[in-house]
Amino acid sequence: MRGRTVAAGVAASLAGAAAWRARDVPFSPVTGGSRIGAGFVDRRGLGADDGELAGEMNDMAEFARPGFDPGRVAPEVRDFYEHTAEYEMLLRARWHRPFRTGAALAAPVTTRVRQLNLPAPGDEDWRRLSSRFVALECEADPRDGARAWIRTDETGAAAFVALYASHERDGERYVNIAAPLPGGNLSTVLRIGHLGAGDATGVELTTGAPGDPGLYWVVPPVGFALPADQRFRVWPAGGSVEPPSVVEDPTGGAATALATHEMWLAGAKFLTVEYAVVPA
Repeated sequence: MRGRTVAAGVAASLAGAAAWRARDVPFSPVTGGSRIGAGFVDRRGLGADDGELAGEMNDMAEFARPGFDPGRVAPEVRDFYEHTAEYEMLLRARWHRPFRTGAALAAPVTTRVRQLNLPAPGDEDWRRLSSRFVALECEADPRDGARAWIRTDETGAAAFVALYASHERDGERYVNIAAPLPGGNLSTVLRIGHLGAGDATGVELTTGAPGDPGLYWVVPPVGFALPADQRFRVWPAGGSVEPPSVVEDPTGGAATALATHEMWLAGAKFLTVEYAVVPA
């Protein structure tokens, strides 16, 4: 009994520390229910009168800082971020051992919930996603520039529904994302930087940076820092950046950009998603 009490005390201390670390991050207050899906924003009445938006961000210049000059980002990469809805994305997922069993068990749940709905282990076929952006009401989500990015497959079913925004801390602007899930949301804060050198770089967005970046489980208003990390790397397909990894172009040369999304849990990589970006 004493051992259990000590363990419970340690767990409570760790949870308290995680919440303390996250206390000043401006998290989205939006949470999910038993089903998310492509109609989530409409069902919840979250959309603003501004209507649909063009991209993940309005202007990459908002993220300029010493060490990151948006003017050096390759035009095709920057245009994808600012006019995302004008592109389609082909993706395939690679689940890494020993996480493949857990991913296979989770796949029926994500399919039913219609959120974070990636292909299950063993399915490495390319899938095509379309994008739609909707501005969010400030009362529903007060974060800077909050918008829903709704990604659907060729059947119209939602693969991802994420609420994108940004926030500033000490003169630096971060990407701030919330994925609504039953009972809360999974929030990610990312720092953007250059991928490659020269005047036509790609971009890297990572949680592996000091300060606010990280992954958090949020039960508003409290956020708990998770022992997980993720990194997005996007580079022009034209060859101005040496690819950080080998990604096949399934379009036969039509892709304007290629990308990877990698995730780690307790330091072990469990997922790599590869993307090819093509004009819609």
